[in-house]
Amino acid sequence: MTKRTILLLLAAVLLLGSLAGCQKKPVTIDGEELYAKMAALGQFPEMARRTGDMIYDYYGIDPEQCSQLVNYASADGLMTDEFMLAQAKEEAYAQEIEAMLREQVAHQAETYREYMPQEYPKISGARIERNGCYVLLIVAEDVDKLYALYTAALK
Repeated sequence: MTKRTILLLLAAVLLLGSLAGCQKKPVTIDGEELYAKMAALGQFPEMARRTGDMIYDYYGIDPEQCSQLVNYASADGLMTDEFMLAQAKEEAYAQEIEAMLREQVAHQAETYREYMPQEYPKISGARIERNGCYVLLIVAEDVDKLYALYTAALK
């Protein structure tokens, strides 16, 4: 090899090495900790934790397909407030979870529009977002204030 080829290869290796150091570490979010921070802001009414079986019955989400599944809903069944953070084991399943949540929230919104119109603004303004394997659901009066805690956890 010529000196020029060796220098080009060396420059390419150095460039690749420097780029590898710029990649972000995978983000890990503790759903219980995130919920506690949100609850501390006083945005939720009294909430009750749903178990994996309850989540499966309500949304169709399989807890076995999730690394973590944290769900709290208003203890008063007439209120729509809710928090869920699901971490799917595979990104394809996270996409399915997002679709399940969107379908259920849309159904709830239609029900509450006529059944309890005072809850309709909360449920119709629900925040559902997927970031990789994480899927978030927030239903509350001030969704943006709670969502800010989630975006901070993603950094």
